[in-house]
Amino acid sequence: MLQDMIAAVFLSGLACGQETRIDDPVREARPATEAAPSARKAVERALEFLEKDALKWNDEKGPKKGGCATCHHGALAVWTLSEAKIQGFEVPANHLAELAKGNNGKLIPAHDQGPNTLRGHLAAAYLALMARTLPQQEIVSRDELTRISEYFARSQEADGSWYFPPARVARPPLFESREEVVLLCYLALGPEASADPKTPSALREARDKAVAWLSRTKPGDTTQSAVLRLFVEVRPDRPPEELQPAIDQLMGRQNGDGGWSQLKGLSSDAYATGQALYALGVAGVARDRSEIQRAVSFLVATQRPDGTWPMIPRAQPGGKPNKINGPLDYLGSAWGTLGLMRSLPGQRDEGK
Repeated sequence: MLQDMIAAVFLSGLACGQETRIDDPVREARPATEAAPSARKAVERALEFLEKDALKWNDEKGPKKGGCATCHHGALAVWTLSEAKIQGFEVPANHLAELAKGNNGKLIPAHDQGPNTLRGHLAAAYLALMARTLPQQEIVSRDELTRISEYFARSQEADGSWYFPPARVARPPLFESREEVVLLCYLALGPEASADPKTPSALREARDKAVAWLSRTKPGDTTQSAVLRLFVEVRPDRPPEELQPAIDQLMGRQNGDGGWSQLKGLSSDAYATGQALYALGVAGVARDRSEIQRAVSFLVATQRPDGTWPMIPRAQPGGKPNKINGPLDYLGSAWGTLGLMRSLPGQRDEGK
């Protein structure tokens, strides 16, 4: 199967080297039952910020004012609030509907939308990934998922990859590498591409081309790559033991302070830690494992009073970090919140 082909490509790169840990003091993780109340409060503080800031962005810079729909205050905002609603946190339905209406109208292409690589792009892929990891969500319909899949099939490059912007605008961690863009777009194509091989399918052909591109590409050594590889591996019919190599690869990147860093040698942050926790939760890793509880403790300890987490901007070689850190702080805070919610006792999505 296609996922097995990708697994072979990914796992062949696992022996490329061991993760260099940062010599931070190890925080002693509390038992899950003791850590849960403080983690829940951290989620509540974060949600208050994320909701208010997304609505403010929408009013001042977003689709409501004719502006852009984004990964940070758009796709990740509705993903986080949708997860929170399903997990039992208080989320005003009118606020979520307002954000979804404006962003979906901008991010989800029509059936006849041409392959404009700049329209939607990764934000649409994030919406698709949300819908596939959160089956109970009500933001993206089946028709909209199909439209996203078809769009990525149309916008694929001849070599099997997708558009990657120049270094001056390709700011990590969203635009970390072309490999990670390909992984996200592959996930956005969805399982519909696994139809009868005897029946012509543009989606299946696009997935096959993406697999071929990945097979020619050395896997990147970033936490985000390991997270996306794990997302690719997870599917309902896959035995849990088959996920273990990818789980071990991601676990092996955990730092001494309990968090994950985006790249070797960088400090742990909420973006990488939240992504790791979320992916491990989707993969079914027990939330009472010491590694998970250490990561929860890291996020609780590093959250700011306003509910956000600090992020340090980076740039591609030849580029310059963004001087405006608001979108990056929002991204990190959204992922940190998603990771915490997937790690709370009794809060894990049972329908994954």
